Amino acid sequence: MSADSAARTTTAKNMAVFIDADNLNDPTALDHVLTTLRSKAERVLYKRAYGRTESLKGIEAVLWRHGVRPVANMIVNKVTTDSALVIDAVEAVCSNHIDAVAICSGDADFVPLVTWMRERGCYVFCFSLANKIFANPESFYDDVVLLEVVEDESAAAETPSASSVQPLYPVTGQPHLDMVEQVLTAFPALRSGEPQQLSQVVAVLRQYGILNKSIKTAAWFEKWALAFRLLPQPVPNRIIYQKPSAAAHPLQEPHSVPVQRGDPEPARQWPPIAPQHPSAVPDEVARILKALPDLRYEPQMLSQAVPVLRQKTILGKHAKSTEFFAPYAAYFTLSPAHQPMQLPYTAPCRDN
Repeated sequence: MSADSAARTTTAKNMAVFIDADNLNDPTALDHVLTTLRSKAERVLYKRAYGRTESLKGIEAVLWRHGVRPVANMIVNKVTTDSALVIDAVEAVCSNHIDAVAICSGDADFVPLVTWMRERGCYVFCFSLANKIFANPESFYDDVVLLEVVEDESAAAETPSASSVQPLYPVTGQPHLDMVEQVLTAFPALRSGEPQQLSQVVAVLRQYGILNKSIKTAAWFEKWALAFRLLPQPVPNRIIYQKPSAAAHPLQEPHSVPVQRGDPEPARQWPPIAPQHPSAVPDEVARILKALPDLRYEPQMLSQAVPVLRQKTILGKHAKSTEFFAPYAAYFTLSPAHQPMQLPYTAPCRDN
C-alpha cells in the first residue's frame, strides 16, 4: 500500500504515535515515518517508543530529533514491551480526544488493540518494515504503509545475470519488451505518474524475475534514471515514473548508452523530458527549483528545504520563510497556513 496514495487525505485533530522499537528499529525508516506523520495531524499529543535498552539506543538520535519519549523495558521479555505499549495506548484514547493513532510495528500482537481503537472511532495507521509485517494487515488497519530501506546508491551493485532479466510474456517475432516497459507492465500503477511505494514495486519486479533478489535496488534503477525517479534521496522509499514528452519525441525509442563489459545488455535510457521554457517561471522560482529539484514531484518539509536555500544564499540567514515565499504564492503555498511545515510547488499552466 502506497504511503502517498493510501495515506489518509484528511488531517486528524489529535494523534498518538506508539513505536515498538523491538520491531521497527531501523533509524532511517523511523525518521521517515515520524517526518511523514507531521502532516497527518494538527497536533501529536503522544510520541512514545517502547523496547529493550539496546533497541532504543540504536534509534536514540531519531527519537531526540522528533521529541519521542523512550520507555525502556528492563525485563528480558518482549511481552512486557507490548503490554506497556497497549496500556499507554488505551489510556491515551480513553483520557484524551484522540482521533488518529499510528502503530509503528508489524507485530500481529497489536491486532486486538487496533480493533478496539477502531471501534472507539480512531483512524489507525500501521507503519512497518516490509519484511516484518504479519499476513493480511489491511483487514485490521485503516492504512498500512510498508517500508523498505534501500541500499546506498554509492555501493557497488552486483551485475544481473542474463537469465535473471526475462520478459513478462513472449512477443512473437520481436525482441522482448524494453526494460522500462516491462516495469510498467508489471506495475501498471506507475503509469499514473503518482509516487508508488518502492517496496511494493520491488516485490512485484522480483516476483516476475525482472529484478534479481541480490541486486541493489537503487543502483538498478539508476540505469533508467530518466524514466524512474526514486524519492527522497539519499535513502528513497518511493518511486515515480516520468513519462517522456510525446510531442518532443514522437515515436522515439529508448536509446542505448555505453556500458562496462559484463553487463547482459546495453542499459537503456528514456528520451529526456523537454525542458520547461525559461520564461515559464520567474528567475527566483527557477533558482529555488534548481536548489530543490524534488519539489517538482512532491511537497518538501519546510524544515529541510530552508537550510538548503540558506546554504545556496537564495534565502537570507535571518529572513523569514513565510515572507520570502509570499511574492511567489502562485508557485509556492506553505501549508498549513497557521503553522507551515510543508512546501508544495504548483507548476504554471501553459497553453498548448
